[in-house]
Amino acid sequence: MIVKTFLSFLSILFAVLMIYLTILNYKKNNLTKANLFIWNSLWIILILISIRPSFIDKYFIENFKIDIFYVLTILSILVLFILSYFIILNQKILEKKIDTIIRAEAIKEILDKLKK
Repeated sequence: MIVKTFLSFLSILFAVLMIYLTILNYKKNNLTKANLFIWNSLWIILILISIRPSFIDKYFIENFKIDIFYVLTILSILVLFILSYFIILNQKILEKKIDTIIRAEAIKEILDKLKK
């Protein structure tokens, strides 16, 4: 019981910290309003699940006859795939921006050499 309470407290603390970081990144214009809403909604859901884990267990086991750990494992894998996709997407966007900057600098150097 003490371990479950400690883990719940730890996950609530983590979610509050992540809400703070999400708002901070939104204020730095790293996130859009949609991202802010989605991420904060997920962190609030994590807090609610941490407060009442027995409700989630009973709901899935009694109504759907599904083991909650199986569902969490599948959801974790899904989240990893989604995060990997967005990381790769952001990497490609950054590569295009860097290529544009490098090409602009190269053209500028060529034009400077031609003027001399």
